[in-house]
Amino acid sequence: MYIIRFHGGLGNQIFEYCFYRYMQENISEDLKADLTWFDRNYKEHQGYELDRVFGIKLRTASYEEVARVHEYYPRYYPLAALRYLARKNAAWKNRGRDTKDAHIYDFGPMQYRFNPVYLTLDSQKDWYIEGVFCSDAYFQKCEEMLRKELKFCVPLEGRNHALKEEMEKCQSVAVHVRRGDYVGNVFDIIGLEYYKKAAEYIKERVADPVFYVFSDDMDYVAEKFDFLGDYIPVHNEGKASYIDMQLISSCQHMVIANSTFSYWGALLGEKENSIVIAPSRYKADVDIALARDNWVLV
Repeated sequence: MYIIRFHGGLGNQIFEYCFYRYMQENISEDLKADLTWFDRNYKEHQGYELDRVFGIKLRTASYEEVARVHEYYPRYYPLAALRYLARKNAAWKNRGRDTKDAHIYDFGPMQYRFNPVYLTLDSQKDWYIEGVFCSDAYFQKCEEMLRKELKFCVPLEGRNHALKEEMEKCQSVAVHVRRGDYVGNVFDIIGLEYYKKAAEYIKERVADPVFYVFSDDMDYVAEKFDFLGDYIPVHNEGKASYIDMQLISSCQHMVIANSTFSYWGALLGEKENSIVIAPSRYKADVDIALARDNWVLV
């Protein structure tokens, strides 16, 4: 059995799902998802969202199966501090293993490209795999199937429905400005200069662009983004926040942040003549861009 750990926000979950489907189609059907991270971190982002947003059903590993393969069973420990230490201990033990053992910790440089190690695993053994798989490498290998599966399953209503119709009729440009949990850490690297250059690039190539700005900090946008002219602010909150990804995908062109959230909004909505602009660097400690080959890096 292969167990793949899911964690993080919706953008990360989609990357993890692409890897899950690649493994299921190309390596083994004996595959399950570890969703226990969401039991402990249900207040992070909006919890597990693939089912609610896309109607995706996964074969889920039990706590007992996770414990057997990963040597970690959080419900053995009644206190949060003990659960935290137990997981850290399991991660420390497993991180030092190589692929002849049961755990693969797929972070670091390999998370940004296809990792051939999965082609050589002993299928007679149990494997626990955790990572982010933060590239389109696995998506590309199952693209036709994944595009069919990654369809937003809840119809839009009210203002969001009206916005979607507007976006589909004009030269709409989604601009994603992520602040919030990005401020003051390795992701805090995208300044106004990036957005100014991206806006100029769009204006030089698109007649009468209409800018729709998606952000979790509209006060910051109102203060700093006057160079866009009469933009349209968009921000859905809480459990409805995924609608921003859906609306980004409804636009004709996209200026994304260094964010898996707007990455997937752009990828799922990219059209034949779309211009997608992405930052040339994903985060401060990684010299790599989170972008497809045909996107424009600024």
